[in-house]
Amino acid sequence: MRDQTKTTSRFAGTVTAVLLAAALLAGCSSSSPGAAKSTSTTATTATSGGSGSKSDIVIGAISSLTGPIAADFNAFVPGMQAYFDYVNASGGVNGHKLVLADNLDDGGNPSQFTQLTHTLLQQDHVFAVGISTYFFNPALYAQSGTPTYGYNVSGNWNGPANLFAAGSSVQDYNVGASAVAWLLKQAKATKVAFISYGSAITASYNACNGDATNLAKAGVTVTYSDLSASLGGNYTPAVQRMQQTGTDFVVSCMQSSDNITLARAIQQYGLKVHQLWLNGYDQSLLNQYSSLMQGVYINVNGNVPFQAVKVYPGVYPGMQTYLTAMQKYQPNFVYSDQALQGWQSGALLAAGVLKAGANLTPQNVINQTNQITNFTAGGITSIVNWTVGHTTQTFPSCSADVVVKGTTFVPVATTGHQVFGCFAQNVNLKNPTLATPPAGTPGT
Repeated sequence: MRDQTKTTSRFAGTVTAVLLAAALLAGCSSSSPGAAKSTSTTATTATSGGSGSKSDIVIGAISSLTGPIAADFNAFVPGMQAYFDYVNASGGVNGHKLVLADNLDDGGNPSQFTQLTHTLLQQDHVFAVGISTYFFNPALYAQSGTPTYGYNVSGNWNGPANLFAAGSSVQDYNVGASAVAWLLKQAKATKVAFISYGSAITASYNACNGDATNLAKAGVTVTYSDLSASLGGNYTPAVQRMQQTGTDFVVSCMQSSDNITLARAIQQYGLKVHQLWLNGYDQSLLNQYSSLMQGVYINVNGNVPFQAVKVYPGVYPGMQTYLTAMQKYQPNFVYSDQALQGWQSGALLAAGVLKAGANLTPQNVINQTNQITNFTAGGITSIVNWTVGHTTQTFPSCSADVVVKGTTFVPVATTGHQVFGCFAQNVNLKNPTLATPPAGTPGT
């Protein structure tokens, strides 16, 4: 997949978060990192359970909780903690409680991340680790053999068998064009433009460049591509070019604030276009800018949209479970993609522990997890096949979209109440058709 969100080896994966994090890094590189700190849970006296006893299983975590990009990383661990609270309320997993002992703050500082890694792995000897930072160093974790779960915004989780990025560890920027082509078809649009940041902000550039290149190769009319837009820039010249070329569909791989600036220019020039954003699934953003976001499509990666439980009552019980538990245990982070990925990561760890049974060692949890072929985190994501999820893009690839109507994000249904659009590897991008979702996909 591209990155995720993203998001499954997901279309957008977590590309939206990556480009936002990278954008903030580029804009704030001169800022001094926040001081490191440890945010401990109430269960800091637990001991790691590696012998198959009834002791608690201790998990450590590192996040960027302070510094210029903290807002893009602070919800992952609350999502993981909420899952632990949810499963522990029913007795844990095979009698073991999952205990998050520490959430250490790297302050957005790569050297601090390395230092904290040594603390968790060599001093605390935690059973597993959760990661939510742009500065993830995979070598340190691959060498340790520690089960490691996290938010893939650094694009370097693929390969090692013990690294489990939410939504799979593979990134493939060539698969996103199918979802764009399908939306073009639904919107009856024929002329598409792309706008992203330059290649220095890798995820933004790669996402739009991959889509534009693949669609053009397939014969779709790409009217205009600005793949070197500036952070916080003036996008009026781009809108003027779109108007001159008859563009009727725009794909933006920029961060939310710049998408709003782009939408404002589109509105000011009276340009009648459909828009697809890879970043902007944020209710507070919609509440503030609803007049600019009407009709905008937003890709939500390989996750069931939060709103699906209301639109399709009873069809997505896994998402209802997530929302109910988050409201109870972490109400400040309910509608957060990061928290959703934290919940997924907690669920994957629990699945591995369950399969490991009495032979509860980190290595066996890794081995057992890598035999799971149909992971959906209890029905909130498209299927991840962990037998190949570290190295190989799987097909059909599935992702979901929402569209803005009023002050609400509405799931885009593909067929009936199905929110996932799935596409074969060889889909015809000029006339895309949906593939049958894999058995076990939520909503089937």
